[in-house]
Amino acid sequence: MSAPLRLPAREESLPELQRLAVEAAEQAGLNEATRQHVELVLEETLVNIIRHAYPADATDRPVELACHTSPGELTLVVADHGRPFDPMSEDADTIDLAANLDADLDSRAPGGLGLILIRGMSRASYERRDDANVLTLRFPAGD
Repeated sequence: MSAPLRLPAREESLPELQRLAVEAAEQAGLNEATRQHVELVLEETLVNIIRHAYPADATDRPVELACHTSPGELTLVVADHGRPFDPMSEDADTIDLAANLDADLDSRAPGGLGLILIRGMSRASYERRDDANVLTLRFPAGD
């Protein structure tokens, strides 16, 4: 696994974090569709951290990204030290995700679609470790 890249959890950090993940996806030999999943899932994950993990007045707001490649698979590990939040738990489903996905745009409740992307486009797992939210996102080739 690469040494984690640690940056402030701000929108300005997105391009550098995305670049690291895209380079790792290419190194792992992932196809174009899976590389697009990597970009989309990581962006959704990072934007959620930026917007929701830390109190607005927090001065130290780090996010970390580590990449591990093996032939045909990429694993991203994203960590933040914000409020505990498990996006994989049923408690994270504050709205009916399936109903929201099926609703027309005018009827959709705000939020929740990012969880569908994360769960549907990656093999994700969560743990709270050393006072950090740690989300592991696996992208096997061909998924």
